[in-house]
Amino acid sequence: MRIWLGNTEELLNTSEVDCTPFFLLKEVITADSIPVSVLSLSMPAKSLHKMLLAVGKGSGSFELWNCDISGRKFDKIGSFDAHYHAVTDLAWAFDGCSLYSCSQDNFVRCWILRGSSLHEVPFPSNTPRLRSSTDVPDIFISCMGLAVSPGNLVLVMVRNLDLELLDSMYQKKAQKAVVEFFWIGGQQQDLLSKASPLVDVVEFPAFPEKELAYWESNILWSLKQYEHLDKPLVLWDIIAALLAFKQTTSKFVEHVLLKWLLSSYIGYNVDLSAEKILPLVSIRLSKINSRKLHLLNIICRRVMLSELKADQVNSEVQNLEVSHGAEGEQVTMWTELLRCSERELRERLVGFGFSAFLSLKSHSTITASQPGYWYPVGLAQLEHWVALNHERVQDQLKVLSSEVGRHEKRLEYSEHEVAEECSYCSASVPFESPEVGFCRGAESDSGTGQSHRLPRCAVSMQVCPTTPLWFCICCNRWGSRLAPETLFSMSEYPLDFKSSTESSVLEVPSKPLCPFCGLLLQRRQPDFLLSASPV
Repeated sequence: MRIWLGNTEELLNTSEVDCTPFFLLKEVITADSIPVSVLSLSMPAKSLHKMLLAVGKGSGSFELWNCDISGRKFDKIGSFDAHYHAVTDLAWAFDGCSLYSCSQDNFVRCWILRGSSLHEVPFPSNTPRLRSSTDVPDIFISCMGLAVSPGNLVLVMVRNLDLELLDSMYQKKAQKAVVEFFWIGGQQQDLLSKASPLVDVVEFPAFPEKELAYWESNILWSLKQYEHLDKPLVLWDIIAALLAFKQTTSKFVEHVLLKWLLSSYIGYNVDLSAEKILPLVSIRLSKINSRKLHLLNIICRRVMLSELKADQVNSEVQNLEVSHGAEGEQVTMWTELLRCSERELRERLVGFGFSAFLSLKSHSTITASQPGYWYPVGLAQLEHWVALNHERVQDQLKVLSSEVGRHEKRLEYSEHEVAEECSYCSASVPFESPEVGFCRGAESDSGTGQSHRLPRCAVSMQVCPTTPLWFCICCNRWGSRLAPETLFSMSEYPLDFKSSTESSVLEVPSKPLCPFCGLLLQRRQPDFLLSASPV
């Protein structure tokens, strides 16, 4: 068995056929002749140069190795007889603390690694709003593979079916295997853990108190992982778990999220109540990096405000009147937090657009039409937004807006007038909101016109063309322009936008990301296609 180490940057950039950006890290020779069936690697974040290697074998056993990459040293932790037949897959979870194994014997087992000791632990006995994970149908004869979800809260298994037990007319012809999803968020991570949740579990009597504590710690761990820029924001398992708990015990969900906000956004102890924590987070938003703001916005929209549609939430954020029934106090507080967070991101985006324009102006060799460079558009709309929110925005934005407005070469980058034309009736579209625009077709002399509702680009605030290029499935915003990469890596609200954009203003965004959610944008398909929803 040979382990190779590759240079990712060289592999992506090289175009030479003979270039091999790989070198042999280690050749592991096993003592027996049993063939290796599967390998699984884990690079724990807490150990920069450490690698955990699990080697499954055809005999049903697997070996664990602790690898020091910098010193090319491999230490064998041990060999474990886990299954009766060949190991078909191995999957690490929770930063190398847990290992899941499956086999042709149809068993799936969970193991906890502590130092050089490996211990088997049972699967969680209860799951939110689902049946027990131990309830496995008898029609399965083997487990072919498994994988762990991005947030490490769900285990996905592929099981082979016993065709003799299937209906020969329908099932036997069409079904060869089944994919199963099992919750593992309540998985025990510490053999000596005596943690218990700080909530009243009377409202959720079907859940053991200790297992609920495991759910709490694992969800908090998962949310913490997404605060790092190198981890894409794929949160479906976290959101699904929180929504499942919310249907039965919303008090537990609020407790977990408040505890997350307290540790990641405030940093000091206060009473664990929404009335105290949410306003404190709102005050500290300018000191929080953009990734945390994106994560906060997703949780607000998808979990705490899940009863409202995205357009309703957008209207609430923009202080527009929308009739959606009586609002609870909790919805009001979380909506206000979302409003403050999105306003903070919009200020950063507007400030970056202004400073990028001024920086590009100083480079006489660069024009707005030159490919390969990012440049701001919709400066008139950005200025008008600052004017409409003059009492709320920071002074730096006001100064930048005035400086851009005084510049004579501004017309090379955007239209001087704020009003735009409707794509359907050519009527004027005044700037009244950064989200949508309403044309004045209904005010025509003939009296037969109508007012069209036109979405605005989330980046430039300009009216989108009739077929916008990008769409966010979280906040339902449209985009005809992409936000610059610098927006997503900002550590806080810059003290000086000009100095923060000097080195990165010319960078073209490499990924289409939503400026308010940080998620990958989708290409919205026309309504006449069979699948109108983005995948």
